[in-house]
Amino acid sequence: MAYELPIPEFLQENEETIHKRMLEKAPPGISIKEGDFFWDATRPTAIEKAEMTQLKLQNILRLAFPQTSYSVYLDYLGEEKGVYRHEPTPASGEILITGTPGALIPKGFIVSTQSSDSSSAIEFEIQETVRIGEDGMVLVKAECTEAGIVGNVAANTITMLSQPINGVSSITNPEPFTGGTDIEDDDSFRKRILEAYDEPLSGAKKDYERWAKEVDGVGAAYVIPLWNGPSTVKVLIMDSNGQPANEDLIAAVQNHIAPDGPLGGGKAPIGAHVTVDAPEVFAVDIAFSLFLKDGYDAETVVENIKARLRDFMAGFELNTGDRPPERITSTKVGHEILSVDGVADYASLTLNGNDEYVEIPVAKIPVLGEVTVSIT
Repeated sequence: MAYELPIPEFLQENEETIHKRMLEKAPPGISIKEGDFFWDATRPTAIEKAEMTQLKLQNILRLAFPQTSYSVYLDYLGEEKGVYRHEPTPASGEILITGTPGALIPKGFIVSTQSSDSSSAIEFEIQETVRIGEDGMVLVKAECTEAGIVGNVAANTITMLSQPINGVSSITNPEPFTGGTDIEDDDSFRKRILEAYDEPLSGAKKDYERWAKEVDGVGAAYVIPLWNGPSTVKVLIMDSNGQPANEDLIAAVQNHIAPDGPLGGGKAPIGAHVTVDAPEVFAVDIAFSLFLKDGYDAETVVENIKARLRDFMAGFELNTGDRPPERITSTKVGHEILSVDGVADYASLTLNGNDEYVEIPVAKIPVLGEVTVSIT
């Protein structure tokens, strides 16, 4: 989201204009020729004033408005509207532990991925005390000890114990860990601040969207009114990584908006039956050949392309059936690829195997699936 701040004319004066005006104010009989005393004495002041107005004051002016502010200054502007930057959230999931029936696994025990020469082990904390069941297995919830996307590890990668436990023979995570999000970036935060300037409507669709986005880790929210009869509202949420919200994030949003049903204990008005869930997703697998510009690292460019495509997919609204299905065309995807720095061209682009377009099914949100890139 880019904004251009209109700059007043008086803040655009250069040193020549300022110095000329200073020379015009010289006392009678004083030489104003270049190199004479009055010229030399006033020139540095003109230079400093031009720098102050063209650079420093303009930057200060930008800090005063959410459209152009950034960093901690944007945080201050958000606080004025009661909007706060999302903190990073830890990934969570389940660990499958196998071993001797009855063996005790204590709450707080640390398990991890395996370290390598290029990366450190990622640690996870067991969230409850459990015993291995009679079948020699137990599933237990675990949470990453470090907030952020670092904890979103693939299935079967958490295999290490921080120390041996009697009776435990092996551990793994049968499913990927999800829900780890980084601290909110300026553009997403800015958008929520500007939305807060909308007049509250006490239960309009925009209110439910805004309330959902107030929870750390939420990236997008879609509201379906009257989904199950009068006074019912369904809120479908995605995390800030563009993935369907996991159970922890769904519970956090439910607790924020309507923790006690229609009794009005949260943000929702009294009488509203609110259901929070994750939308069904439609994975779009993309494959193409990539031509790089000279001097660019292939791995970095490909990662930037994936980030760009994830943002592109996040721009589609949920279609509840009130309009024809939308299409994602190879032309639009190709435009996103070409917008990434370091890309010279692409070829042989397909979307789920189709070289023209894919149609987004009703009631599903598109997400980026597998990205297969051949460097040419």
